[in-house]
Amino acid sequence: MSRDFELSAKERGILADHLVYDRSYAPPHLLRHHLREDVWGGTDPGTVLHAWAGGRRPAGIPPDFTAVIDRHAVHAVVLDDLHRRLLTRSKRTAFPAAALRRALTGASTPRR
Repeated sequence: MSRDFELSAKERGILADHLVYDRSYAPPHLLRHHLREDVWGGTDPGTVLHAWAGGRRPAGIPPDFTAVIDRHAVHAVVLDDLHRRLLTRSKRTAFPAAALRRALTGASTPRR
C-alpha cells in the first residue's frame, strides 16, 4: 500500500495502522537477532525482553546495552506476541496498532 494510490477510507485506516509496524520492527529485530549471544547470557532474547518489559532486569546485561533495551523492550514484546499468535493461533490475528503506539510512547507494559 502507498499513499500515492487512491485509497478507500478503510484502506487509509489499514495503512495508517500498519505504518507503526515499520517503525517498531527494526529495533526489536536488532535486539533479537544482531546482538551477540553473550549479551543475553544464554537465555532466549524473547524471554529476556518479556522480563525487561515487565520491570525485571536480568543480571549480567552489559551496561552499554541497557539504554537500547530500555528504549525498545516494550514494543519488541508487543511484536513478539503478535508474531507468536500469527504462527500458533491464527493468521487472522488482529494487528495491535494501538498497543504498538502505546509501547512506542512508553505508555504501556505488556503482560505475557
